[in-house]
Amino acid sequence: MELRIFIIDDEKPARRELKFLLGHIEGAEVVGEAPNGALGLKGIKEQKPQIVFLDVQMPGLSGLDLSRLLSEMPDKPLLIFATAFQEYAVDAFDVEAFDYILKPFTLERVKKSVMKADRFLQGDVEHPSVKAAQVLKKQYLKKAEHALAKKVPLFRGERIMPIAPDRILCARSHDGEVQVRTPDGKYRAKSTLNELEQKLSAHGFIRTHRSFLVNVNHIMEIIPWFNGSFKLVMDDREKTEVPVSRQNVKDLKRYFDL
Repeated sequence: MELRIFIIDDEKPARRELKFLLGHIEGAEVVGEAPNGALGLKGIKEQKPQIVFLDVQMPGLSGLDLSRLLSEMPDKPLLIFATAFQEYAVDAFDVEAFDYILKPFTLERVKKSVMKADRFLQGDVEHPSVKAAQVLKKQYLKKAEHALAKKVPLFRGERIMPIAPDRILCARSHDGEVQVRTPDGKYRAKSTLNELEQKLSAHGFIRTHRSFLVNVNHIMEIIPWFNGSFKLVMDDREKTEVPVSRQNVKDLKRYFDL
């Protein structure tokens, strides 16, 4: 694998981190970088990379605008959008992005994207943009439906707090009580974990352990752990960690196509 890669991001730390991770992937060579779309376009024409890691939101020429200009090039590079904004995913694949990764980056995710691009360039896989856009649109329609769903009654002391399913990160059964975590703290549920699972399974929740129920939309990182198990890191300020038992790994792998 010999891949020429260009990075475009208006945040220098993000460019530095991505360049560092790409440096750990054999055969991947960063041939240039740019802090905005205009300089990025100039650099791409000069360096002729095969892959461009591209942020979406940038001052001036946005990543989506640049991607439309690049689509007119005869030997256009593969575009991998690297951004903190998941809501742009559908737009990215509509402009034929090859892949879409979210900040903060991990070596495993970046390597997976680069390897997939290498297989495409060798003719081993098809371009995923059309299929990916269809899948993402279905996901966003489901999220819109979930937003209208009935709220879950949770308790803080004697106070009853109706909480929307998409605000719940995870739930844990502990000492005969079900504790529910949201971005603004912990609550108590009067239902059992099994009953809560039945209510929330249609909203992107999966059982990761006999004592844990997790909202997959709030998973920030998936870490391989001991003896075939995994550990999840949630996207709250505390970076809550949730175990995935070997018995429940298959559901996690099925959801994320691992």
